[in-house]
Amino acid sequence: MTRLFIDNRIDETENTYEITGDEARYLTDVLRMRPGEELILCDPDRVDYVCEILSASKGLVAVSIRDRHPNRNEPKFTATVYQGLAKGERMDISIQKSVELGVSRYVPTACSRSIVKIKEEKNRRPEKAERGGESGSGKGEKKSAGKTGRWQAIALEAARQCGRGIVPVVDTPMNLEEALKEASGTCDLVLFPWEEEKEGKLGEILGTLDFKSNPKIGIFIGPEGGFSEEEAALAQKYGAKLVTLGRRILRTETAAPAVLAMLVYASELV
Repeated sequence: MTRLFIDNRIDETENTYEITGDEARYLTDVLRMRPGEELILCDPDRVDYVCEILSASKGLVAVSIRDRHPNRNEPKFTATVYQGLAKGERMDISIQKSVELGVSRYVPTACSRSIVKIKEEKNRRPEKAERGGESGSGKGEKKSAGKTGRWQAIALEAARQCGRGIVPVVDTPMNLEEALKEASGTCDLVLFPWEEEKEGKLGEILGTLDFKSNPKIGIFIGPEGGFSEEEAALAQKYGAKLVTLGRRILRTETAAPAVLAMLVYASELV
């Protein structure tokens, strides 16, 4: 069912709601939805509203609210992925799959082996609403420039598709040391998968987590060439745990979704 993130909270007494602006145009021009069709609205309190379209025009879509219930699709952890900048569609794939698997924030990270270089996008910082991500159905997409804005649009579409209660933020790029410093001060656990690591077992570490407390987890992923020894040493300096993801070397766009899938398994499926 079509899903739309809205900025406004809907009063419990309201049985109808009017969608305007970009959201209305998205429903009518892009999706070509018509009266009688159903959609879900998700508000900043992560409440899902099952609605039926009453009328639709380019500037206004009126819906009736048929049901409302809390969104229960958010994971039992708050994960930030610090992804080493990669070229081509690899970042797109990583963002899309990471959102599907529960990431809350995604930070492109410049590493020593990153081939891609991103120029600073001035005056651009994603707005972090209570929902934990960018609000609305896409208003921020037109305002944000360059690759970061396009990546945010990918996160939005992935959040719609998989029924998330938030739109994860794709933040402006950082360099690796900035990212490690931030993660060490804000996360309960910082994971640093490294292909040269042989001892750190991710399964053992995840087995010690108390998911009832919604732990904050930072996940560092290297670019195409992986992390250097110097970067691994820097990660340890900031308290990150070096871990192996198994005997096989994963592509950069596969690694973050793989770690998130393991977190989902440990927190929800055992």
